[in-house]
Amino acid sequence: MCTLSLFYEFLKEWQTLIGSILALIAAFVTIRVMGRQIRIDENRHKDLLARRKMAARAQMPDALSGIVVYVRECCKYLLEGGDIPSPPIASLNSLKEVIEFIDDKESEKTFTLVSWYQVQNARLISIDKYKKTHLDDLLYDVVLLLAYANYLFEYARNEDENTASEKPSKIEMHTAIKSAISTEIWASDDDRLSGLRAHIDRRHS
Repeated sequence: MCTLSLFYEFLKEWQTLIGSILALIAAFVTIRVMGRQIRIDENRHKDLLARRKMAARAQMPDALSGIVVYVRECCKYLLEGGDIPSPPIASLNSLKEVIEFIDDKESEKTFTLVSWYQVQNARLISIDKYKKTHLDDLLYDVVLLLAYANYLFEYARNEDENTASEKPSKIEMHTAIKSAISTEIWASDDDRLSGLRAHIDRRHS
């Protein structure tokens, strides 16, 4: 019997086993290729998320600065009169957008800030005609909004990876007053701030 015939008989006898081995080899190669492609896709996804996170953090300083301006305008309105401040729409929209991409703890703090703005603004508008009798509450709402914004500034400027997670302390609230209210009113120890200070001392440890 010639060699070709022997080879043919061998294939005929063991074709099932040979087919199975070839199928296993093909499956192994496919798995390796798929695994490599999955790792490439995962790395691309991680890179995309990292870039989105950086882009989101880059938006935050300007957005938070807009909140600070709004807070100061609210305090001026409450203490000195004038027109009610316009909502910081652009800042709020930016902060809402970044919640999806920044770190978990910071996204929670950003959500808290945006949510508290909605409460503060609603109270400011609805209690406008009673602002003399509710001045301390309205000022407290605004100062707390600024304290929440202050929590995020270091993270937004890429200076700190972890913002504080607890309720603002009494010291942080009093610091926020200095940023929210004009130097003239703060330095004069105006009686209009005594109720606000008492609110803070009572509500914050």
